[in-house]
Amino acid sequence: MSASTAPANDVIIRSKILAPERCARRLRRPRVDRTLRVLLDGRRIVTVCASPGSGKTTAVADALDGLDRPIAWLSLDGSETPAARLLVYLEAAVGQHAAAATSVTRDALSRGLHIAEAAGLLAESLEGSRLVVVCDNVEQVSGDADAETVLTAFARYLPDGVDLVLVSGIDVALKAQAVPRSRIARLGDEDLAFDVDEATAALCLAGRTAVDVREALAATNGWVTGVLLGPWTGGDDPPTTGLHDFLTSSVLDVLDQTRRNFLLHTSILDEVTVSGAIALGEKNAWRTMRRLRAVHLPVTWSPDGTRMTPHGVFREFLLDVMSRDDPDLHAMLRRRHATFLLDQGEHEEAVDTLLEIGDIDNAWDRAAKLLPEVVARRDFVTAARWLDRLRLSSRCPTPQVGAVVLRVVFALESFHRAAEMFDRFGYQWLLDPTSPDFEESLVLASWCLFHLGRIEDAEDLASHLPPGRARSIALAVIGLAKEEAPDLPELTATPSGPLDGILVRCRHLRGRQSGLGEPESGDPWRDVIGAPWVLAGLRATGMIDAAMSMYEQRRASDQPLRLHAFDAVDLMLDLGRGDEAWESLRKGRQLIAESGSCVYRTWSPIMEAKLWLRLHHDVEKAERALDAAETAGPATYAFARETAQVWRGLCLLMRDRNVEAQHTLLRCVASMQAGDRMLELATAAVYLAEAHWRVGEEALSDEAARLALEVSTAHGLQHVLLAALTDVPDVATRAADASPAHMSPWWEIVSSLATTEVLRVPARRPRVILEEFGEPSLSVDGVVLQPGLTKSIELMSFLLGSPQNSATRRQILDAVFEGRNDAASRSYLRQALFKLRAALPAELAPIQDGELFFIPVGDAVVGTARTMLDLLGLAARQPDLERLNTLESALEHPARGPYLSTISTEWVTARRARLADRVASARIDAARIAYHSSRYALARSLLQEVLREHPYRERAWQLAISVAHAAGSDDDVLTIFRRYTATMRELGVPPKAEVQRLVANLRR
Repeated sequence: MSASTAPANDVIIRSKILAPERCARRLRRPRVDRTLRVLLDGRRIVTVCASPGSGKTTAVADALDGLDRPIAWLSLDGSETPAARLLVYLEAAVGQHAAAATSVTRDALSRGLHIAEAAGLLAESLEGSRLVVVCDNVEQVSGDADAETVLTAFARYLPDGVDLVLVSGIDVALKAQAVPRSRIARLGDEDLAFDVDEATAALCLAGRTAVDVREALAATNGWVTGVLLGPWTGGDDPPTTGLHDFLTSSVLDVLDQTRRNFLLHTSILDEVTVSGAIALGEKNAWRTMRRLRAVHLPVTWSPDGTRMTPHGVFREFLLDVMSRDDPDLHAMLRRRHATFLLDQGEHEEAVDTLLEIGDIDNAWDRAAKLLPEVVARRDFVTAARWLDRLRLSSRCPTPQVGAVVLRVVFALESFHRAAEMFDRFGYQWLLDPTSPDFEESLVLASWCLFHLGRIEDAEDLASHLPPGRARSIALAVIGLAKEEAPDLPELTATPSGPLDGILVRCRHLRGRQSGLGEPESGDPWRDVIGAPWVLAGLRATGMIDAAMSMYEQRRASDQPLRLHAFDAVDLMLDLGRGDEAWESLRKGRQLIAESGSCVYRTWSPIMEAKLWLRLHHDVEKAERALDAAETAGPATYAFARETAQVWRGLCLLMRDRNVEAQHTLLRCVASMQAGDRMLELATAAVYLAEAHWRVGEEALSDEAARLALEVSTAHGLQHVLLAALTDVPDVATRAADASPAHMSPWWEIVSSLATTEVLRVPARRPRVILEEFGEPSLSVDGVVLQPGLTKSIELMSFLLGSPQNSATRRQILDAVFEGRNDAASRSYLRQALFKLRAALPAELAPIQDGELFFIPVGDAVVGTARTMLDLLGLAARQPDLERLNTLESALEHPARGPYLSTISTEWVTARRARLADRVASARIDAARIAYHSSRYALARSLLQEVLREHPYRERAWQLAISVAHAAGSDDDVLTIFRRYTATMRELGVPPKAEVQRLVANLRR
C-alpha cells in the first residue's frame, strides 16, 4: 500500500478501543481465568475461537482483569477495511499504553512501506510495554487477505513480554510460515463450556434456581447461552424466545444460504455424516461440512471432521425452524431419512420415522417383522408405542403380531390395548392351532379377558386349549372368579415364558408362596415382569427386608403397575409408613385408570378400606370404600368379593354388630375354602373366631382359631396371621390359655404380639453405627472414632433408644446423669454433646433445639441394640426356616457381650435386663426351630447360653430335655432333669408337672 492510500487522518470510533464493560453481578470463572493466564505465560499468542454465545469476550475480559499488565482492547466490526484502517485502530488501541507506538503506522505508510512492514513496526514499537493486546470479533475481517496479512505480521514481530489474544467465532488464519505454531496456544469451546458448579452458579444469578442443571448441561455440552436460555425442567417461564432469537441472528443469519440450508436439512440426523447428508439431497456434503467446520457452532465434531453432532438444544432449534418454515420440504426429508435408515440396516429407527410422518402402511409391513424381536428383548415400551400408532391402520393384525400384542399387554398390564383388539377384530388376530405359540396366546388372551371382566369369554377361549399345562393355567386364572378350586400347576425349574408369569400370579392369590421368593429363576417373565408378585410373596411370608429391597430397586419406575397400586401400599402399611402407603395408593389409582383393568379398579377401594381400618381405625370411611368397591363389581371376582368380606367383617366387629360380622365372615371363609384361596384365609378365620366368641359360640371360636393357625403354618403366612391378631389380640390370648402346654405355638404368638413394635427395615447401609453390646464403640463409614467421653457414648445410646431418637433435657439428666440437675451436670451434658458433634459429620450429629435433644431420624445413624430388636421383630413374622436365619443374624450382636458392658448407670442396668430377656427368648425360639430341623448341636448351644444366664426359664429346660432325647442320650435327659429340679428348689418353686410328664414320656 502506498502513502497515497494511507488514511488522511486518524478519526476513529473510540468505543472500539475500550474494553467491554462488565456487569457487577457477573459470574466469575476461576477455572477459565487460570487456563487463559497459564496459556499467556507460556505462549506469545492465544486464539480464543468458539461458537457464538460461548462467553468468549466475557471470559477473556475477566481473565485479564486484575493482571499487573496494561491491556489494549480492539473490538472489530467489519468496517476496518481497507487494511490501513485496521492498522489505525491497532495503533490507537496500543498507543494508549505505549507512547512509542504513536504515529508509527502513519509514518510507515507515508513512506510507502507495505502494510505488513507497517504492522511489524507497530509491533516492535511495543518493546518493554508488557502489553496484552486483545483483538475481539476477528471473524469480522476473516476472508480479507490484507487484514489477515496485518494480523499475521503484527503477531510475528511482537517483542518478548508482549502478548496477543485473538477472539473469534471462526478459526483464525495466521500464516504458518510467518508465525510458528509453537508460539500459538488455543482456547476453544470445550474450555469455555460450563461445568456443573459454574452452570449452577450462573443459573442462580439468572434467577433460574429450579432448573435441572445436569439436564441443561447434557443438552448443550455446557454451551453458555444454551444453558442460560434453554427450556429446562424446573425452570420458571424459560426464555426460549431469547434463545431462538440469538441462534437466528448470531448463527443462521451470518451463514451463507448453502451452509444455512445444510444445517437445517441435516438436523433430521442424530449425527451428520457425509453419506447421511447426501442421502438427504446434499450433493456437496463433504465440501459444505469442511466449510462449516471453520465456523464455530454449538456442535461437536469428530477428530477427522467427517461427523458433526449438534448440541441437543441447537438441534431442536434447527428442527423447529425447518418444520415451521417449509413443512413440505421437511416431510420429504424425513421420508428420505427413513429410506437412508433402512439402507443402513437401522430398521427400528426407520419404523419410528415412518410412524412419525404418518406412513402407517409402510411402517406396518416392517413393524410386523420386527415386533417379535423387540418383545423378545423385553423392550415393551417401544413395542407399545408402535402398536398404539399402528392402531390407525384398519388391517387386522397377523397372528404373529397378535402374539406380540398379548405379550405387551401382559408385561405392561395395559389391558385397554387388548380390549380394543377384541372389539375391532374378535378372535381373528389370535394364533391358529398349528402355531407353536397357540397355547401361550390363548392363555394370555384369557388373562386379558379376565382383567376386563369378560369371564365367559375367557372360559370360551380356554375351552379351545388341549388338555395340559397351558389349559390348567388358564383354568386357574378363571377359577379366581369362581367358588371352585381348579388344579394349580407347580412352577417349572426352567424358564417357560409368560405362562409361568401368569402362574406366579395365580399361586400368590391362592396363598401358595413357596418358590416365589427363591433366587432368580433366570426367567424374566417370572423374575422381572413378575416382580410385584414375588415381592408380595416375600411380604406375605414376613420377609419384609427382602421385599423392601426389591421395592427400592423399582420405586422410581411407573412399572409394574401392581407394585405401586397394591404391593407398595401393603409394604408401607407393614412398616408403619402411613403417608407413603396413601401416596402409593393414589399413584396406583392414576395408573389403574389408564390400564383398563376391572380387577384393579375393584381391588383399589378394597385396599383403601384396609388402610382406613389398620392405620386410622376409621370404620365409616372404610365402609364407604367398600361400598365403592361393590359398585366397581367385586361380585365378578370371587377372590375380590372374599377380601371385601374380610374387611366388611372387621368393620362390623368394630361396630359391635357381631351377628352380622359372624354371618359375613362365615360366607367368606366358606368361599375361600371352596376356591382353595389361602392368602387371606387366616385373616378371615381370626376375625371369625372373634365373632363366634362374641356371640357365645366358644367351640366354633376355637375351631376358627385352629384353622387360622393351620393355614398360616402350612403356607408360611405367619406375618398375615400376626397382622390379623394385632387387630383382635384376644383370639390369641384365649387360644394360648386353652393350650395344654406352654410349648404351644399360641404361647409363642402371644409373646410375639406382646413384644412386636413397628417394623423397621433400613433402605440403605447406615453411616454411623453405635456398637452397644460389649465394650461400646462409635464408627463412621467403617472408621472407629473416639469421642473422648464415656458420657458421649451413653448420651448417644439413650437418644437412639428413645422414641423418635429424641429426649428432653430433663429426661437426659434424670437417666444419664441419675437425676442430677445442677450446674456441673448441665455442663457435663454440654461437653458430651460437643464431643459427639466434633466427632460426627454435621448432618448426622445430635442436635439441641431448646430443651429437646435429638438425632436426625432415618437410616443413616443406628445403634446395634435397635438393629437387633428390628431383626427380632422381622423374625416373629417369618416361617421357621427363614425365621431361624434372621434370629441368628440378630443374636450375633449380643454375642459380643452385655449391653453397654462398661457403663453401670441405673437406666443402662434396667435396659440391659430388658434386652437380656429379649435375647433369652430369641435364643429359646431359635433353639426350638433348630430342634425341629434336627440341628441338635445348635439347639444345645443356644439353650446352654440361656440356662447359664436365665436358669428360671422352664421352656428352655423342656427344650433341653427334648433335644437330649432326640440326640439319643437318655443319660443327658436325666442329668438335665436333675439340674432343673435342683434349680427350681433353689428358687423355692416345685418342678412343673408338665416337665415331669415330658421326662416320663421320653423314657418309655
